[in-house]
Amino acid sequence: MDWSDVLKLALSIGLAYLFVRMAGVFARLGVSVTRVTDEVVPILNKAQTTVDGVNLELLRVDEMMKTAVGATKGAERTVQTVSSAVTKPVRKLTGLAAGAKEAVATLRARRAADAVLPMAPLPPPPPTPGQAFDASSAPPPPPGPAATPPPPAAPAPPPAGGPPPPAAPQADARHDSPY
Repeated sequence: MDWSDVLKLALSIGLAYLFVRMAGVFARLGVSVTRVTDEVVPILNKAQTTVDGVNLELLRVDEMMKTAVGATKGAERTVQTVSSAVTKPVRKLTGLAAGAKEAVATLRARRAADAVLPMAPLPPPPPTPGQAFDASSAPPPPPGPAATPPPPAAPAPPPAGGPPPPAAPQADARHDSPY
């Protein structure tokens, strides 16, 4: 036997020992995997049951949300209908009230104007054919000044030798201002 045979024998024994040790590791690994599988499978079954329950509740919530959305849309349509049914008459009443306010303001303004400027009396009715005019039945003239006031007096002539007075500015027909 030479050295190469000894090395081959030592290598074979080492590899056999290694394979025996690896077999032990794989056996322990198989046992561990079996234990983990035995523990994880029930947990996964419980998780699946929980997920199924959650999905069922989500379906119920989804149905409730659909119902709530439908009810909200129905309520919105009802509110719009009631709102338009209320606002249209209110708008008409507001317009009527504004018109009545303007009418009262106009009536008050006319009464105030009539109080300041009394109306001239109506002329007497025309005589009927065959009836003579009677001056005593004529209404009296309206109260007030008997005649129009005289126009203002012309300015006095300037003194002799002095400059002429400035001319009064002429008012433009388009403006009230003399400037």
